[in-house]
Amino acid sequence: MVYPTLNSEKLNAEKRWSLKVDVVIPTRNKSDIRLDLLEMLQANPQVGNVIITTEKPLSVARKNACLHAETEWVAMFDDDMKIPSCWFGFVTNQVGENVGAVSTVADCLNPSLSAYQTVVNMVYPLESLDTTCYVNNVLIRRSLMETYDPPKLFLSEDFFLKRHIKQMGYMWKTLPKIGVIHTRFREPSQNISMAYRRFRHYSFYHLTRRFLARLILAPYTALITKRLETLVKLWKTNIMFFAGYLKETFNGIDEKH
Repeated sequence: MVYPTLNSEKLNAEKRWSLKVDVVIPTRNKSDIRLDLLEMLQANPQVGNVIITTEKPLSVARKNACLHAETEWVAMFDDDMKIPSCWFGFVTNQVGENVGAVSTVADCLNPSLSAYQTVVNMVYPLESLDTTCYVNNVLIRRSLMETYDPPKLFLSEDFFLKRHIKQMGYMWKTLPKIGVIHTRFREPSQNISMAYRRFRHYSFYHLTRRFLARLILAPYTALITKRLETLVKLWKTNIMFFAGYLKETFNGIDEKH
């Protein structure tokens, strides 16, 4: 009698989809965590321990909480994230020998920014952009956090983590949208672009690319929302970002002299 053999690739995929994962949620206050996020985690069979930390700063909280996890892979979510139950299946299916972290493109509730994401995605896939990490929903190898030296800052910490993953010889994979939503909206400020310039997260090429993209694509975004406010907001934040980057550049020149 000949017995059918199971495809090894299918077996590996099924194993990954059943991978057990501990979860880390850093937060200022436990009451800030979305209830639907906690309910989803409690009901999901792939979720092991849920580790909630109020340690500060956020970057250090992420590392220390991950080191308390018992699983090989750890999921990290911001407290204001809306995560679909299929998230664990999709991201664990991307686990491989050369993969250090897997995140997904997160949508936002702000209508102007959400529409802008839609327009950008028509021109260039959001998951392929090299200037966004989406650390607000990420699956990461626990072992890589052991050697991570987190900067004690709030803005742009995710770029340091992504850089660390790459320096350790692993890939940071970003998947397309699968229903993840960042529900809290933080108004853009010059501090963000100043931090990006100070820590060299953005080159002048990245800055120019971003500036031109928002300048050109903002009118198309306004057509989607049918609101002039969208155009004004996108152009305003674009100028603020550009100004903050240049301000920090000149500050650095002055300090050298």
